Amino acid sequence: MEQMRPLLAVVLAAITATGQQTSEPIKVADTFVFGVSKCGTSSMFETLVMSDEICPPKDSNNEIMKLTRHYIQPWFYTRLKVEDMKAGYASCDWNQRRLDSTESYSTYATVPQNIYTLYDEHGMDKSTIRFIMVIRDPMERAYAWYNFGNGENFPGFNVTFEEKVTQELNVIRKCQNYAKSHGITDDVSVWAFCSKTFLEYDGTVVYPGSMARALKYYFRFFDPEQFLVLPLQEYHDNFPEAMERISQHLGLKNTAAFEQSHSNHGRKPYELPKMPQNLVEHFQAEYTEMAELIKKHPNTFYRVQTVFPDRS
Repeated sequence: MEQMRPLLAVVLAAITATGQQTSEPIKVADTFVFGVSKCGTSSMFETLVMSDEICPPKDSNNEIMKLTRHYIQPWFYTRLKVEDMKAGYASCDWNQRRLDSTESYSTYATVPQNIYTLYDEHGMDKSTIRFIMVIRDPMERAYAWYNFGNGENFPGFNVTFEEKVTQELNVIRKCQNYAKSHGITDDVSVWAFCSKTFLEYDGTVVYPGSMARALKYYFRFFDPEQFLVLPLQEYHDNFPEAMERISQHLGLKNTAAFEQSHSNHGRKPYELPKMPQNLVEHFQAEYTEMAELIKKHPNTFYRVQTVFPDRS
């Protein structure tokens, strides 16, 4: 019995310590699906929540919220509190990945920094985070968003596509010049600076297309291996293979539950027009930079070359 007492003391101490714990581990989002409008982000969200290994955010009535941004404070984590996250993911099990999704996360530079800060301030393991970015040819996406906004009578969309593009390019050029005149010189930092301008500039068709620079900015905070970038076309045309790759990235065991979703199916069809020359010239850098990222981080990209070729 004497020999057992040290062991009993250790066990009792452990039980006592456990009983004294008053704080619960923090459950926040650890899986982010992001992209820009008209790239299939909503469809990807609707597909992923079909898995019982994925836990989406829910409101007070236990209803799935399509986008977490509907309950967090404005501008995507700029003033996010842990309590806001905990409320949405309270019903999640620890073995589930907690999903967050919006088509705006790659447009605003505030997002990766604030996700990083949220984890850092609360001692959470940032290496567990996984990102899925759904992309599309930036000129095709620009027209798709214009066509949508024009059809829905969005403010500022009652002009031609060419006029809309020229208006936005003028705003972008002014912001870039202003940033550079204040000592911000590298393209990624200029992108981050100007993204704040567009927080108040609704309905952009051009600016969100700078997806390569958005990725470069995210890579300043997180390891590229935490990302999987795939084109919308792969989701549409090669769904089983695409979801298998996504499951590998997220560590999911079962892909049988997944079905394709077409979030905006039923919108009026359209044909792509000849793209304005100023838009073609603007996105030349995007094609070049994306091709460079693909070469530098091949494990991060899935069949992106098929729809995002090197046009340099």
